[in-house]
Amino acid sequence: MKNYHDVEEFDLLAKVYLIETEFGGRQGAVHDGYRGQFFWHINDVNCSDWDASYIFESGQVNPGEESNCKVVLSENVKKYSKGVFPTERQFGIREGSKIIAVGVILESNVQNA
Repeated sequence: MKNYHDVEEFDLLAKVYLIETEFGGRQGAVHDGYRGQFFWHINDVNCSDWDASYIFESGQVNPGEESNCKVVLSENVKKYSKGVFPTERQFGIREGSKIIAVGVILESNVQNA
């Protein structure tokens, strides 16, 4: 797996914060290649989960920490969003029904899909 600085093809650059365990977050760290669900509101669909993978600047993020990350989105989320991922827009990262991280988009490389 490539590290953060080697990954050139990605859809979003974001800053994410892993929710602390005592506030309902996960117990362990997430690492490069993590495939949590990208929780996002699209048009008329209220907050849907979409497949994505994450590459973290720090290589891993522990609960209570934040890191920049590069997000590679599934083709479905790009299609249904029509390629619109505004900067400064927030999103969640979920494991099942549990939100384990929150993020904000810093940059989007998604073209109109």
